[in-house]
Amino acid sequence: MLNVKLKSTIGNTVKIFLSSQNTEDVANVLEIPTRQLLYLIYTLTDEERYSMFFLPKKRGGQREISAPRKGISILQKKLLTIIDSIWHPKPWVQGFTNSRSILTNARHHKKKSYVLNIDLKDFYGSINFGRVRGLFMSYPFKLGHKAATIIAQLVTFNNLLPQGASTSPIISNMIAFKLDNMLVKIARRYHLTYTRYADDITFSTTKSNFPKEIAEIEGTNPSTGNIKLGHILEKAIKESGFSVNYKKVRLQIPFVRQEVTGLTVNEFPNVERRFIRNVRAMVYAWRKHGLIEAEREYINKYASRKLEIPSGKLKGSYYKNVLYGKLAYIKMIRGEDDQIFIKYCLQLAELDSDPPKQIQKAKEMHEQYDVFLCHASEDKEDIAKPIFEDLSNAGIIVFLDDKYIKWGDSFVEKINHALGKAKYVIAILSSNSVTKAWPVKEINASIAREIVGKQKFLPLMVGDGKEIQSFQDEMPLISDKKYLIWKNDTSEIVDKIKSLMSSK
Repeated sequence: MLNVKLKSTIGNTVKIFLSSQNTEDVANVLEIPTRQLLYLIYTLTDEERYSMFFLPKKRGGQREISAPRKGISILQKKLLTIIDSIWHPKPWVQGFTNSRSILTNARHHKKKSYVLNIDLKDFYGSINFGRVRGLFMSYPFKLGHKAATIIAQLVTFNNLLPQGASTSPIISNMIAFKLDNMLVKIARRYHLTYTRYADDITFSTTKSNFPKEIAEIEGTNPSTGNIKLGHILEKAIKESGFSVNYKKVRLQIPFVRQEVTGLTVNEFPNVERRFIRNVRAMVYAWRKHGLIEAEREYINKYASRKLEIPSGKLKGSYYKNVLYGKLAYIKMIRGEDDQIFIKYCLQLAELDSDPPKQIQKAKEMHEQYDVFLCHASEDKEDIAKPIFEDLSNAGIIVFLDDKYIKWGDSFVEKINHALGKAKYVIAILSSNSVTKAWPVKEINASIAREIVGKQKFLPLMVGDGKEIQSFQDEMPLISDKKYLIWKNDTSEIVDKIKSLMSSK
């Protein structure tokens, strides 16, 4: 049984890997017997090594996926860990790298006058066994010929870099290193911004004219004219071993919607309107027709032909996964405070009895509380909890940390949110709370919100007259406020809160 994770430390593994000269060395690095490595690569049939299927492309057509089966997949994942520790992408490489995404890629090109998009034709198919072997024989690896050969055999399929292998993205980025260097030099010469996300190349500028040496529009109508790439750009791409997909070349002019890796960038990276409309339609279908019927209709219209779920076995899970995936995409691009994201989260929270964590979190973070109970932990059992229970029984929404903060939640985040959303803050002022930092912070925050008319601060004193006076001396801002005295009875507090709420 092969292990996905390397047993040895990554530092030691990398050191051994960089000195590999033959098959035995590579097997040692991947922690597998040499005979088993050779069996997986050379003895298994293509069908035993890879699973082949097709996925629909966003703009039509199908993409062939070659997914490695278990043994090959495990070795590729081990190799990926090693390569990822050696190779560090340049800032213009935005695809398949840690902490970078279509969002960070798009940000480089926001608020530009012109945006040029170039798609590389058959990106992975342009990277064959020979190029991969040459990569591992050159800097920074400099492996021996036999070691580079066995690694190239491990990560290629039918002589090409397969879509579906975990190693293909990082290897394609390394192979494109020469291309990136040439295009960065061109960008600097003509004062352009350059990035590459996999096979998607983007140049942009804030200048009033786009350099004709790079690209120009043929014809008098910039919206319908063909884009002609400059010789210097075409030459660089060709010399790097790639070719241009001319059907996907676009020079986006000022004052029209400009798009980079699927995001509009005129003002800031944003999701396409039709994507938002699609989410809205899916939520509407769920609400109007029910989950199962919405799923059946969606599968009939949009799902891949390979997806065959008998009508009687539809459970809604496929539909949910698609919809929640789209919502996660909106969150990634627009942020978790975005009103569109929040709106659909709240709608789905009503439809789904067991929503994902992101939906539940959005719902909780936008719930309005009637009352926030500020207290010291020593006063929780005897004072705070009885107040919480009787207010709740009266239909009043009360925030008490024990009831709303779950294991793993951010204490500060939940407290700040609840304190900011509550209409009233009952501050339990006792010898315990007035000397503790956290309750005092909550009290001061609430008083500040009351000053600007956003909240009502309600002191509840615990103690005798002398103690109450000392509380007022400790906190001058509450000295002139009318207060209630805790009498081990919640009825007066419930009546007062109900009266305050009814007068609004």
